[in-house]
Amino acid sequence: MVGLGRSGYAAARLLADRGFTVTGFDSSFSATATEHISTSVFGDFLDDDLQGLSVLVLSPGVPPSSAISLSAYRLHVPVIGEIELAWLNTTADVLAVTGSNGKTTTVEWLSHVIRSSKKGAEAIAAGNMGYALSDAILDHPGCPLFVVELSSYQLETTESLKASSAVILNLTPDHLARHGTMENYGAAKARVFMNQGKNDSAILNFDDPLLRKYRNISGGLQMYFSLKEEVLLGSWLDSSGMLMYRDGTGTTELMHHSRLSLPGRHNIANALAVVCMAASYGISVESIVPGLTDFPAVAHRIEPLGMVKDLLWFNDSKSTNVDSLKVALESFNEKVILLAGGKEKNSDYSILRELIEDKVKALVLFGSGAEFLSRQWKGTVRTVVVSDLEDAVEQVQTLAVNGDTILLSPGCASFDQYKDFEERGNHFKELVQALK
Repeated sequence: MVGLGRSGYAAARLLADRGFTVTGFDSSFSATATEHISTSVFGDFLDDDLQGLSVLVLSPGVPPSSAISLSAYRLHVPVIGEIELAWLNTTADVLAVTGSNGKTTTVEWLSHVIRSSKKGAEAIAAGNMGYALSDAILDHPGCPLFVVELSSYQLETTESLKASSAVILNLTPDHLARHGTMENYGAAKARVFMNQGKNDSAILNFDDPLLRKYRNISGGLQMYFSLKEEVLLGSWLDSSGMLMYRDGTGTTELMHHSRLSLPGRHNIANALAVVCMAASYGISVESIVPGLTDFPAVAHRIEPLGMVKDLLWFNDSKSTNVDSLKVALESFNEKVILLAGGKEKNSDYSILRELIEDKVKALVLFGSGAEFLSRQWKGTVRTVVVSDLEDAVEQVQTLAVNGDTILLSPGCASFDQYKDFEERGNHFKELVQALK
């Protein structure tokens, strides 16, 4: 098992449960082994460490091009990812969700809709959203359905997965340091449709021009969702604001978008994707509606933290790229004080200048990318640069007046100061609660 993080520990647990003796590899000497790992190799490895292995399982953060992967290939040791391992150890159906933004919300929302429907099917959300599929399979033996969030990293090392229904929500520049080009990144995402047959469904965002090349790539039924126009098969938002759905038997009007439990145009798109996924799995259209209206907000995704010190706080720590920050800002009608920063992506943040002028009252920039963002957005609105998130929250007190909205939506990765976006978001919530 290579990479002893959340996915690595879950894979080691599943391997041990299936009777394997597990050797754990991690390049960091600060990594720790669990009771499921018999032998550990920290730091550099030797080819001798790979001799006799039945399989090498990669955590998502370890690319197939890594030195240990290449050594395994040379020694004829099979190399797979954690998702592939999990899939090979379950007979459950999988509904698979990928895309650059909105994956976790869609996965959680879809699971909720299915559980809330008249069918009342058991549906467990797992994968990249923080609950490794290997863990979910062990924790829920006999579960008939897993709704799985898949990243491009996970899909790179997946070979035999066959999703009963799969969707690509959108495609925007992300993870290019690993994939190199948008073409490679998109190809990794499109692997979500591999192995599908005529009884499966492939769903694409009809409004995303980068996804057009993947139409009919699947052997399954092709469906679409759109905010802009009517589609032949799938779901769309009509001119009156109604969510519509069409399958081979007819067209159904579901509900007005104002009844959705989550705000923002991006969440209308997510809801349309949920409709397609749920309906294609056999959930009746009329029983989809209740779950669309009572689904609660997902942690770290424009998560309301309430009124503290006469300020309204929102935690959008999951915002790790330009597009997710754009979506967050567009979700607010009023101007916000924006807390942004972290490890910047190899992207053009200047495309947000007009939106920042329109939606932001003041900027508080933090982390290693703060000065870079300050240059990108120079001359837009009042800007303060600080070292970390704690200083950012303190600075808000000098900028805000009663009733202001404070939004943490970093638009950057968290790895300069945190292990992941969840740790960053939880720290932000602690800082806000400490103000009471």
